[in-house]
Parts: sequence; C-alpha cells; structure tokens
Amino acid sequence: MVDQIRILYDSGSMVAVEKPSGLLTQAAEGIDSLEYRLRQQLDSRTDYLAIVHRLDRGVSGAVLVALSKRVARLLSDQFATQKVQKNYLAVVSGRVDPAPTTWVDYLRKLPDQPQGEVCSEGDANAKRAETNVEVLAVAQDHHCSLLRLMPMTGRMHQLRLQSAHRRHPIFGDQLYGGEKINDENERVLLHSESITFHHPRTGVRTMVACPHDFPLAGLGLASPDRDASEPKRL
Repeated sequence: MVDQIRILYDSGSMVAVEKPSGLLTQAAEGIDSLEYRLRQQLDSRTDYLAIVHRLDRGVSGAVLVALSKRVARLLSDQFATQKVQKNYLAVVSGRVDPAPTTWVDYLRKLPDQPQGEVCSEGDANAKRAETNVEVLAVAQDHHCSLLRLMPMTGRMHQLRLQSAHRRHPIFGDQLYGGEKINDENERVLLHSESITFHHPRTGVRTMVACPHDFPLAGLGLASPDRDASEPKRL
C-alpha cells in the first residue's frame, strides 16, 4: 500500500495537500506520483481529480487539487491571471544580503531539455520572472541562508534559476549547481510553505500553510516563525 498523502485543507470540491519531496506531481499511468496516490486515496468520494499546478520532483509543499471540472477551471483561471500567491522557503548557498529585495530576470527553456536558463530581455522566447525575497536567517559561518521566496510570476524553474544566477543555488539542486545533500529522494531544499487563493465557491481569500521539515539545526540556521497549518480567511 502506498503512503497516504497528507490533506492540509478539504472544502469538499477541492483539497490542498502536502507533496513529499522525491515524488512526481504527475506521471504516466503505472508510475508513482502525487496524482496516482490521491486517486487511490480519494477513490471512494470522487470520480474526478485534477491537479491544477505542479511542484518539481525534489520540491515539497502545498498543492491545490480540484475535485470537479468547474473548480478545476476556476482555480486554473486564478493561476493564469496571477491571483494565486505562493510562498516558498529555500536554503541556499552563501550569505544573502539581508535587505528585502526583488529579483527580476528573463528566463527561457532550453530546447529539448528539461531545464531553463537566464537570458537577455530581447532573446527569443524570453519571459520576465519576478520574485520578492526575504532573508530569514544566515548561518554563522555564512555557509548558507534561509530565504522566503514570493514569486510574482510562474516560470519554469523560476526560483531555482534566479537563485543560482546570483551564485546562491538551492541546496540539493544539482541541476543548477546546488550543493549535494545526503537524501535518498534527491531532495531540493525548496518548500511551498503557503498558498493563497480565492475559494472557487465563496470567493473568500483563503491561505493554506504547510509546515516545513528542513534540517535547519544541522545547517546552523534558526527556524523561522511558522504560520499555523489551519486555513485562514484573509
């Protein structure tokens, strides 16, 4: 029997769940994924399930799942119009300047490869990427920093590319030069700690939090204050 997926929020027509690191969000039939496990887990209550956004395999945290076609469309529309706010925690290499800042870059996907690159604004297929950045902690030896990353756009590998471009790659993200960590699930220390959206039935602005399990003490980092895991109306 596959491991149960933790349900963070359940409103009947949608759920928010915690995706473990090392698990694909979606995959072809017969391959283990978040979608596959949820279909098994929720089989008795619904014949429709749609994951409306993805997290990379090594990334953990909150994911929204629609249990009806109407809700899937309404949530997808919110993502398309940038009405969904996602906050991430990331452990990156080096000391990051503690002043709050915004990273602005242009990114593009590399042809026929599952990765992207930072490019110039005028390059073919360049897309603007914007992320607000807050430094939460810095290790005493300046070996690493804990960041809260708040993307204002949704580009492929946006947070991973923007961090690496500033010589602060995310721990575990070996694709973009991150320091290898001892984790059998090929974990990347990037975690979707909260997601805020308009409830598709009521329109109420709702925030769902997903506490992290980063090994901060072992990295010499203090743990940030955590939001309560209960959904909040905003």
